Amino acid sequence: MFIPGQVENWTVIYDLGGMGITDIPISAIKGTTQKMSQNYGGRLYKMFVVNAPGTIYFTWKMVSAFLDPVTVDKIKISKTNYEKSMYDCMDPSQFEEKYGGKQPNRKEYWYFCNYLGLSKFLKESTTRVV
Repeated sequence: MFIPGQVENWTVIYDLGGMGITDIPISAIKGTTQKMSQNYGGRLYKMFVVNAPGTIYFTWKMVSAFLDPVTVDKIKISKTNYEKSMYDCMDPSQFEEKYGGKQPNRKEYWYFCNYLGLSKFLKESTTRVV
């Protein structure tokens, strides 16, 4: 990642496992999204939200009807641990076993979370995530 002189497209996986609707870190997601779009605009290829609570899943179904079809196509929300279409845009060797991939499950977080100030939240939330 971050190859100088190259334009990259990103695939993001948000895992909301173990969280109820009130536990979802809206401010952290909003902050991440704002900083990513300010500094790396137009690079999102796909976003997979896995283990989403039913309320998020059904809300997305209603809201997506009012959004640009290009945006809707980029965002996939699943109530399960993985979304089948992840295999269409990523090789299984690129994502973790818990999402159906071949990489070992990670226990440490990518440094970018430290840059965004999210590392404290991530360390605290590991006790809730199943």
